[in-house]
Amino acid sequence: MKHVSSFLNTLQRNSLVKSTIKSLIPKEARVKVYRFLNKDSSIRLYFENNTALFDPKSKNIQGLIPVFYWDGKPNFGDVIGPYLISKITGKPVLNIKNLQYPGIMTVGSIIQLLNRKNMVIWGSGLMYKPTDEQVKALKKYNPEILSVRGRETAKQLLEAGINVPDQSTYGDPALILPLFYTPTVSGPQKIGICPHYIHKSHFLECINDKDNLKIIDVQNDLETVVDSISSSSVCISTSLHGLIIAQAYNIPWVWLEIFDNNLGGEDFKFKDFFSTINESQVSHVRVKMEEIKNLNYKEIAEQASLPDKLYSEERILESLKVYLNRERK
Repeated sequence: MKHVSSFLNTLQRNSLVKSTIKSLIPKEARVKVYRFLNKDSSIRLYFENNTALFDPKSKNIQGLIPVFYWDGKPNFGDVIGPYLISKITGKPVLNIKNLQYPGIMTVGSIIQLLNRKNMVIWGSGLMYKPTDEQVKALKKYNPEILSVRGRETAKQLLEAGINVPDQSTYGDPALILPLFYTPTVSGPQKIGICPHYIHKSHFLECINDKDNLKIIDVQNDLETVVDSISSSSVCISTSLHGLIIAQAYNIPWVWLEIFDNNLGGEDFKFKDFFSTINESQVSHVRVKMEEIKNLNYKEIAEQASLPDKLYSEERILESLKVYLNRERK
């Protein structure tokens, strides 16, 4: 049956054959044939005593939460959003990044990727000041904003004419992770070095578990990374979400910026996060890539701080719950 369906679909792409089929076979009969041949296209899931269904052809979604998130490479920060939404709703998450289907954009510097209408933004941020083309897209698709990561993102959205709620809801949703996950803290507390995955190989070459140091691999699963950060005495990180998770779990931290091999957007997303804490208390060390093998990490760790928070975990969570309750009605 699969081969027959494939053959007929191939014929349909031929314009001459297509016109001949249309002239000889009534439309109603054609529709019934192709529906029959492709009737098993839906995907059925079972999740914690609930069933869910997704039909990519009809775009029918039942029992799943459509969420737009980046999954191009393993990176724990990118799955914080779907992890939280699944915990909050008790339902599995469907990544709609490559599907033209509306849903929720959440944790990550992804707002500039907006490419459809009827999207809802919960705590996402921009990677950088949007280009003119990206501003046009924002105006065209006009997403509903529940909350944003910080003031830098809010400023750019407001300048683009997008309605943004007041700053009481600002904050990366990763900051509410302690409400849903209690880490397993074990072993002696060491200084945690948490490089972004683009920096990881360079740190692995010069740091091992000696000298009271450990590498936190952001490409492990989310809970393993959170456990590792929470088991550290201090977190020294080039990864934004390494800092945010340390902040969330009350682990003093240092932003280690490798300015000659910086992340996309330079410091925009870091400044965005810092706008939701007391930025004057942020510990920041700037180095070149070639310096990391000779850094005195113990001295850097002594500079670690835990800035006062300006965000409210309750307001960040409530902004999503209000939307979810509205959608259930």
